[in-house]
Amino acid sequence: MEYKDYYKILGISKNADASAIKKAYRKLARKYHPDLNPNNKEAETKFKDINEAYEVLSNVENRKKYDKYGKDWQHAEEFEKAKRQSQQRSSRSSGSRPYGSVDFDEGEFSEFFSSMFGNSGSGGFSRGREVKFRGQDFNAELQIDLMSVYQEHKQTLTVNGKNIRITVPAGVHDGQIIKIKGYGGPGMNGGPKGDLYIKFNIINNTNFERDGSNLYKDVDIDLYTA
Repeated sequence: MEYKDYYKILGISKNADASAIKKAYRKLARKYHPDLNPNNKEAETKFKDINEAYEVLSNVENRKKYDKYGKDWQHAEEFEKAKRQSQQRSSRSSGSRPYGSVDFDEGEFSEFFSSMFGNSGSGGFSRGREVKFRGQDFNAELQIDLMSVYQEHKQTLTVNGKNIRITVPAGVHDGQIIKIKGYGGPGMNGGPKGDLYIKFNIINNTNFERDGSNLYKDVDIDLYTA
């Protein structure tokens, strides 16, 4: 996987706060939006990179993983799990040195990761290569207006730089989360992909109130009209 400097893509420093990240994203997203740059492949690529960078850096946990593991941040959990497994195997072997006694910095992570998951040569850990790891789950939010809720429709959202077309079920509720199987991160060593979890934020831009599947509105009328 090619390393992408998400901070450089958004034009921000590594100690930028959430407000600075959002401000930079909005500015660049407007500049390179496909609607403003029709038939411009370069702008389209930049727009995808901008969205990908924002998806990672705007999420506190993902940002921590990215800062620590770089291009391999999506497999941070698999790495930690594999590290613990190797630690346990080593501790059971007499005279061996467990990985727990070794400190890994950012540069050493990729080398260790490659040896654990089969990207190195004949060395490495053959038993580690046999372990299949499920891909990371992704989380996304989708805003839809209240009037769109009452009929099934399709919408496109961008997750990690990829456009995904989903079907929004009729009657979805504010805060409801749906799972789309197999649209998360890639698995390792033949493991299955993770899943995508989408949280719906319903925007009420009407003068109606919602009660379950019904809409209502209080109206004052005079006695004679009633």
